[in-house]
Order: sequence, then C-alpha cells, then structure tokens
Amino acid sequence: MYTKIIWQDNTPKSELFDDFYFSSTSGINESSYNYLEHNFLEQRFKKLADYQVYRICETGFGSGLNFILTMNLWESLAPKNAKLEFVSFEKYPISPSDLKEIFIALNGIAGHEKLLSAYDPKPGLNIYKFNNVILKLIIDDARYISNYDLDVVDTWFLDGFSPAKNTSIWEETFFANMMKLSKKSK
Repeated sequence: MYTKIIWQDNTPKSELFDDFYFSSTSGINESSYNYLEHNFLEQRFKKLADYQVYRICETGFGSGLNFILTMNLWESLAPKNAKLEFVSFEKYPISPSDLKEIFIALNGIAGHEKLLSAYDPKPGLNIYKFNNVILKLIIDDARYISNYDLDVVDTWFLDGFSPAKNTSIWEETFFANMMKLSKKSK
C-alpha cells in the first residue's frame, strides 16, 4: 500500500513520479512560501471569529509538511475556540517509518511528533484530532472527491508534483468538483 521513497541529496523523492516531495535546499521555506504565504493564511487566521471553522483541502498529502506548517501557524495565531479542518487526499501514502525519516531530514520540525504518533493511514477516510485541528486524511485518488461528504473549502493546496509527472489529477471533472466545493467570494 505504501509508496516507495528514494533519497537523493538527503531529500525524499517519489520513485513512482520521479519527483521530490520538497526542495533539497529548504523544504520548509518552500512550503511556507507556496502554501501559507501565497494563501495569506496568517492574515486569514488572525481575522477568524471565535468558534469559526476554517477548511483547507489538499490534493497530495505527501510528507505531511504542508499540514504540519499549517497546524503550527494555526496554533500560534487562530482564536482559541476556532477550528481548522484540513482535508488531504493521498493516493500513494508514505509509510510511517519513511515519514519518520523525512522528519529527521527536516531536523525534527515542530509538531511532527503529533502527526507521527497518530499516523497509520488506511484506505478511505482517516480522521486525526489534534486539539482544535482535525486532519481528514483520505487515502484515495483526489479525482474521486465527490465520493466524500466534504464541507465548503476556504483554501486549496494543489499537488506540488510536476503536472507533467502526475497528469491524472488535472482533469476537468476534478476542477468542476473543486469549484462546487469552493467558498464563494463576498
């Protein structure tokens, strides 16, 4: 069930897609810039009302780095009683032992212990609760997003692998479903 990881320059690479999970120079900076900063999550989290729910949907959980960085940001900025629901699809999950090695390579990024202690993905929906953060890790193809009862999404994190190497997700049907689930602008 688990995907095969190969290591190159102390950086994990998907054997299946022949692509890196993150940059060899600074995966943390890369993910922060591409996902947290470009989606203005710091500003959005600060503006939330108490008890408000904020939803992110990701296509490609991969190493879980985006989730951990988002959870860390959430815990430092969001109102005490607000909730983060992070939904992530992953067709080819990383094994728990490989995930542990990835976090060692990332110098034990804060928050990784929480994920590692819970991470045991099974096919379908896996729900992990971390205080006011809920991770819904769906071990399935994101193209089947309509098979899952998901609420409206505030922010999307799209797969970081090169579209040329992972063409299957980039289909009209997926984008139509994404549009249906997206929160409408005011």
